[in-house]
Amino acid sequence: MNFLRRLLLCVAVLCGVVLVSLLALRKNSSIQTEVWIDASPQQVWSTLTATAEYPSWNPMISRLDGDLREGNVIAFTQGSGSQNMTFHPKILCVRPARELTWKGHIGIPGIFDAERHFYLERRGEGTDLIQSEEFTGLLAGRLTAGILRETAAQMNGMNSALKQRTELLVQRPVNIGVR
Repeated sequence: MNFLRRLLLCVAVLCGVVLVSLLALRKNSSIQTEVWIDASPQQVWSTLTATAEYPSWNPMISRLDGDLREGNVIAFTQGSGSQNMTFHPKILCVRPARELTWKGHIGIPGIFDAERHFYLERRGEGTDLIQSEEFTGLLAGRLTAGILRETAAQMNGMNSALKQRTELLVQRPVNIGVR
């Protein structure tokens, strides 16, 4: 009985040390990327929300299933092949041609959560697309520096591809005089 009490005490102390260590390392962090797109916010929104087309142009999200409506849970696959991961975030905000926001988690909510925002702001004849993600939870912070760098690079890749795709779709034919 004495051995069992010592063992339980050691396990409890070890769990406490792990928990305190995780709390000490925890730090909410965020990423923000942006790109200017030579198209109206409505045209950028049309490309961003045409999720069935993602496999043909989006280097970050290879598949997205579900309706982009507030309260819905969607499924999106990030990456391809054996390196892909599927997430099931909940849509928090849909403001056509202005904002799309979803929030998901890995495992249990509160351990490692991510909230993704797409903001579209008219600037001149075009649109500033601001894509950001905030990471929160027990495992967010110093343990995720590599994830932050990789995610920022992927977000920049998606921004560039969205810009290219939208600008290609809205190109107007040039009138050439016929002689």
